[in-house]
Amino acid sequence: MTTGADYFGGWVDGYDRRYDARDADGHALRARLRVALRLVGEGPGSILDAGMGPGRLCAELARRGFTVSGVDAAPEMVAAARERLPDAAARLVCAPIESLPFPDASFDAVVATGVLEYARVPAALAELARVLRPGGTAVVSYPNPHALYGIWKSRLWYPGVRAAKRVLRRGDRKFPRGGPTIPPSRFTGLVEQSGLRADQAVHTSYLVFPTPLDAALPALTVRVGERLEGAGPGLARLLATQVVYRARKPAVSD
Repeated sequence: MTTGADYFGGWVDGYDRRYDARDADGHALRARLRVALRLVGEGPGSILDAGMGPGRLCAELARRGFTVSGVDAAPEMVAAARERLPDAAARLVCAPIESLPFPDASFDAVVATGVLEYARVPAALAELARVLRPGGTAVVSYPNPHALYGIWKSRLWYPGVRAAKRVLRRGDRKFPRGGPTIPPSRFTGLVEQSGLRADQAVHTSYLVFPTPLDAALPALTVRVGERLEGAGPGLARLLATQVVYRARKPAVSD
């Protein structure tokens, strides 16, 4: 079975370029990153990016005054992040999110975006809570299972493409399988079970046009998605492909 580390590690340059692309993937990545930054706030302080990928979020956090550490399960991603943040290279290491190589209460804040869908969620959340100091902030993302865009792509488009390739006998890089679908109410419950107190959930990364229409109309896809960011709860439930959650670790005095 293809793991997230296998897949993304073999596609590090392409994944990094996605952030700058004016298409559906680029919009979704940038929108999620902006929301995560807003929920984390400004430095100073020590912060961990778990599942840091090529270091895009790490770089933005460093610019906001944080002392950044990061982990990723793919060595190729760690190498890319170290190249982007040479001053923090010693604090950017290879490790799975379910087994963070840091002592308890090491960080003032932790973030994990685009990684929990490929992880064992309860174990990953428990590790994030463990390394977070009392009174600290955790910001994590998880796909919105109610999004029409995601439902179409995962249940109809991808299976259809795979079936066609089998008929044509064409190979393809296997996309990693994630865990079971977790709706927002259940995900918030898992956050609470890890010892954190969830206080905000923001729907983001709005995508309207289904694949392959989004690829045929990339500029329009981005414009519509950007305009919808921050829309009301009715549209959010159906059109936002990601949910970003903020939680706090109770202070000792709480």
